[in-house]
Amino acid sequence: MEDIAPKPPETTDSRVEVAQIAQGFQHLPISLSVNLVNGLILVAVLWSAASAGVLLLWLLLLVGVTAARFALLRAFREARRQPSLDAPRWRRRFVVGACAAGVTWGLSGVILFHPTSFPHQVFHAFVLGGMLAGAVPLLSSIANAYRCFAIPIGVPITLMMLSVGDQVHVIMSLLMAIFTAAMLASSAQVERLFREAENLQRRLLTSLETGHALEHMVRLDPLTEIPNRRLLEEALAREWARAKREQTTLAVITADIDYFKEFNDNYGHHAGDRCLIAVAQALQQTLSRPGDVVARVGGEEFAFLLPRTTLDGARAVAEQMRDAILALQLRHDASPVHDRITLSFGVASSEAVAAASAAELLRASDAALYDAKRRGRNRIATATA
Repeated sequence: MEDIAPKPPETTDSRVEVAQIAQGFQHLPISLSVNLVNGLILVAVLWSAASAGVLLLWLLLLVGVTAARFALLRAFREARRQPSLDAPRWRRRFVVGACAAGVTWGLSGVILFHPTSFPHQVFHAFVLGGMLAGAVPLLSSIANAYRCFAIPIGVPITLMMLSVGDQVHVIMSLLMAIFTAAMLASSAQVERLFREAENLQRRLLTSLETGHALEHMVRLDPLTEIPNRRLLEEALAREWARAKREQTTLAVITADIDYFKEFNDNYGHHAGDRCLIAVAQALQQTLSRPGDVVARVGGEEFAFLLPRTTLDGARAVAEQMRDAILALQLRHDASPVHDRITLSFGVASSEAVAAASAAELLRASDAALYDAKRRGRNRIATATA
């Protein structure tokens, strides 16, 4: 069986290159439309001043190059639907298309340049200058595309003006050269700004993702990977306010692993960590509703938040948790109440206790938990008014 090499991770530079290419192809329909319209206008203006056969041949070349670039655009849109994109290959294709268009327009500056009519020469130079200026925002996102388009246009018309030889044409050729150089410099600046903006956007997104990940991490217990006290307190405050606003009930359960210190002393701290992880996962799997929360709030202490739950409903959930822990069959020979790991539970609900705040409701469940411990552990106690 042929080995398949793993795909290398996408770097920031490659992502920026893909974004640049996508930007270039996104603007391509505008560029192609302008090419055709300006070509038709140029042919119409020069129709009576140049050979009709030469004009039609040049127009046919322009249409052919434009059609090929339209086909390239369709192929790129199909390729974008695939999971990955060969960015260097599409960049080369885009640059080749820009070069072909530049050579076509540069050819017009030679074969369609009117040798004697100054108005036609000025109009021709004006059209080519407009093509150079208009292409700056359309082609500059992809490296070398604008240069490959602009140089074949600017150099021939500059040389044709210079070849006429009189002072006016020499000045015009100098102005065209300066204009071409200025457009090249502008394009380089646009390309640099685009790349910097894309890099900044990537860094911003990365920073946001990192911030969200860190924010998530500080709300998780690193050992058991369930929520910690911070997340529970935030959720409790939020659910308490909602329960008050909507006139619904809110239940809280606190639980302790019975004689956990003795478990650590007997089996060691590594076994204790494994026990905590197993208990936390079992407790979390017991909760089925999206709004329910289980959190590790101390060494062997857990707390549960049950929105829209009555005291009887919360007690039933605690019973399910107690059964789930016993089903783990985690041996605890050092426990005086059972030879397996057990938990004690304290249950409180806003309908059953006169709690004036979320903190008081949590304290009521803690008081019930202490009552369960006092009565022998491995049991559930409820808080009442």
